[in-house]
Parts: sequence; structure tokens; C-alpha cells
Amino acid sequence: MQFSIVIPIYGDGYLARNCCEELQHVFQAYFEKTDISADMELIFINDGSPNNSLEILKEVRNDFNFVKVVDLSRNFGQHAAIACGFQLASGKYVMRMNVDCQDPPSEAPKLLDAVRTGQYDLVIGQYRKRNSPLMDRITSKLYFWIFELFTGLRSPPHTSPMRVMNRTFVDVYNSLTEKARFPQGLDQWLGFRHHYVEIIHRERADGKSSYNFRKRLRLALTGILYFSDRPLKFIAGIGLAFALIGALLGTFVVVQKLLGATVMPGYTSLAAIGLIGFGVQVGSTGVLGLYLGRVFTEVQNRPLYIVREIL
Repeated sequence: MQFSIVIPIYGDGYLARNCCEELQHVFQAYFEKTDISADMELIFINDGSPNNSLEILKEVRNDFNFVKVVDLSRNFGQHAAIACGFQLASGKYVMRMNVDCQDPPSEAPKLLDAVRTGQYDLVIGQYRKRNSPLMDRITSKLYFWIFELFTGLRSPPHTSPMRVMNRTFVDVYNSLTEKARFPQGLDQWLGFRHHYVEIIHRERADGKSSYNFRKRLRLALTGILYFSDRPLKFIAGIGLAFALIGALLGTFVVVQKLLGATVMPGYTSLAAIGLIGFGVQVGSTGVLGLYLGRVFTEVQNRPLYIVREIL
């Protein structure tokens, strides 16, 4: 098998047929043959879809002989589904993409050709222009800004979910053991030889993306907690700053007393300082709790996903 494509599905199985038709057309031309099932496989991971996506995927599987369908026992999250697809992919090169085809399948050969040169281990699509609603573009920029600020991991702007990796990269990725997967961060952390290829970005074929601001924020939080201890350092810095302010105020009051000056009680300022300090303490405890919760998840050592059926 030369090429594997991994696509997670959560409620958007209705887009699968159109996606398969586009991919079939593109790779029939790429491989210069009508039957491409010996050269590529398309793995749909049904991540506990709440609608009839699984039934649709089964129908698509019957019509396209290069399609495989994996049904997880429940919803484990997009990145767990992607990890499942990587484990099952048998291709020499593996690509992940979304079923909405906002990253057109016609762009995939660009990435595949680049990685097949042997110069790169991971080739990532980079948008020439992002054709998404304004709010999606704003939240996406905010998400990457927060992630880079707290982790120090940087990637070029407007990178695409569409990316192709060689077998070496996939095997190393599959050897990772953490339960919370954050591919953007893991791609950077693993290193290897990265390359970016400019691709077009078109409007979603149908429906609306399930990645709203809340999910993007949660994803950014997961990336921060798993890839950096900067929040803890930030909290330590705030605590030190408040301690210094308190020491300076105390010194100021003592000096004023020694000089015989009258020191005003300042109940309002003391109350404000007390409330700020209390808020910092509660917030600090909350951040520590988030890190502890991630540790608890890891030491449970439960499977990243559970496969119910493979077609």
C-alpha cells in the first residue's frame, strides 16, 4: 500500500460520498489507473456520531472499494480518532484531512509529491488565503496566539489540517503513550524534517463546522497543559510580585511611623489588595488542579480509544 488517508467523522458522514468521489477522481489520475484500491486506502473513523453517519459510511464503503470504516465504541474526540487511524494505516505515506474538503483533495498530490522526494518527513499544507467566516478566522488566530504564548512552540500562520507524513514519522507518532493528543504540538515536538506547501482553501461543502470557540479554547488549554509549564511559572511570578508589593508597603508604613508621620488606615485599599490576593490564590489553585487532573488521566492508563467494529 502506497498511500493511506485518515478522516475522522463526527456527525458529518453526509459529506463522505462527495469526499470519496473527489478523492477517487484525483488519485485515478495520479496513479494513472481506474482501480486504485491496491495503491491507496481511505480510512473513515466514526467517532461515536450521534446521527446516522455510520449507516451512510457503510453505504459509501459498498460503493468505493478503497474505503475502510472504523466504528469507535463512543465519542473519544477528533484527535483520538486520528490516532486510531494512524495505528490502522498501512500505507508508506499517510495523510490526514477533514471530510468537509475545505482543503481540496486536488491539492493532496502536491503534498504527496513533496514527501516522496525523501527530503521531508512531514509536509503540511499552508493556506494562500483562508476562506472561513470572520469569527472562525478571529478565534483561530486567538487560539494560535494563546498556544504560542504559553508553550513557545511556533508554526507558520494559516497551516492546514491536511498533512502528509512518511512511515518513519507515523511509527514514531504511534509509539507515543499520552492520552490527550494535540497533533499541532506533537508535530512540532517530534521534530524531523518539516516542509510547508501552499494550498488553496475553499468554503465548506455543506453544513457547519463543529469546532466552535468553546472547543477551540478547550483545545488550546489541552495543548498548553500538555506541552508547557509556563502557566505555573506565570503564577509563581504573580505571587512573587504580590509578595514584593506587600513588602514594599510594609516597609513604607514602618518608615512613616519611625518618622512620626500619621498613617491613614486605608481600609478600601487593604480590602482591594486582599481581594486581589484571594483571587490570585484561587486561580493558582485552579491551574494546579488542571495539571493534577491531567496527571490523573494519564496514570489511569485507559485506552486512548476503543474500536467496536472495522469494515
